[in-house]
Amino acid sequence: MKTYRELAARAGKGESCVLATVIDTEGSSPAEPSMKMLAGPHGRITGTVGGGRVEAEVERTAQRVLTSGVPETLAFTLDDDLADEGGLICGGTVRILVERVDPPAAWAAAAADAFVNGQRAALLARIGQRVERELLLDAEADRWIADELPRLEGDLFVEPIFRPRCILLGAGHVGRAVARVAREAGFVVTVVEDRAEQAARAEADQIITCADLVEGFGELETNTQDFVVVLTRSHGLDYACARAALASPARYVGMLASRKKAARLRAELEREEDGPDAARLESPVGLEIGAASAGEIAVSIVARMIQVKRTARESG
Repeated sequence: MKTYRELAARAGKGESCVLATVIDTEGSSPAEPSMKMLAGPHGRITGTVGGGRVEAEVERTAQRVLTSGVPETLAFTLDDDLADEGGLICGGTVRILVERVDPPAAWAAAAADAFVNGQRAALLARIGQRVERELLLDAEADRWIADELPRLEGDLFVEPIFRPRCILLGAGHVGRAVARVAREAGFVVTVVEDRAEQAARAEADQIITCADLVEGFGELETNTQDFVVVLTRSHGLDYACARAALASPARYVGMLASRKKAARLRAELEREEDGPDAARLESPVGLEIGAASAGEIAVSIVARMIQVKRTARESG
């Protein structure tokens, strides 16, 4: 969001800038959809669209668009002619939208704010004789962020800009390690803890200290983009928290436990009439990497969340 923040700052000073955005790629390419470059009268200001000769051509186009105000979409085939300085030939294709953005560009500041705040949002760019931008928030964005990857749909570029939320029920030594790793991986982290001294040691975007973990979890408005991990200190708390998490619309629910403990808890859930779907619960949680320390376990848990985030949801 650095590019959008800089764009908003310059618009606030009354400046017009050119925004170049990678909107589509095929095959092997150094660029990815939503990569951005901001340019002004004297060339690039910040960001990149992949570097090399492609970026040089985009900078030249930016000067033309800055004068004309007419957006242009550039298409490149990354063959011998566009190989980078090291001679690397990608063989893919890339499309880049180059548009002039005039003040006030309020959508840019709003998009950057939504990202920082962890708000569910989607930025739409309708491409025609001019580019029309629309920022959708919360429920209005849901249909566009179900697929989290930026993408081109006809003449509409869809850019999900939210950070998924990781809700940790418990902030013991493993929970605190998960919070640190998850934040580094781009998740907004919320910790729910009933022990004030443990909560105070957690590094999270939001900390809810409460007398009852289930009640604290209930204060959150969970949604289908949330990841919940149960890391409490007792079987009773694990059961109550797992049950509450499974009854929520969260995309992913995991619980730190041994295989024996996980099987016992899942069996208890399955015996309940009209209980939550116990098959949704992933426990033991995390990828199998032979993790032993709190830090290693945290890496395995966050790696699994990333795997779920990047691929279709798996059931177990």
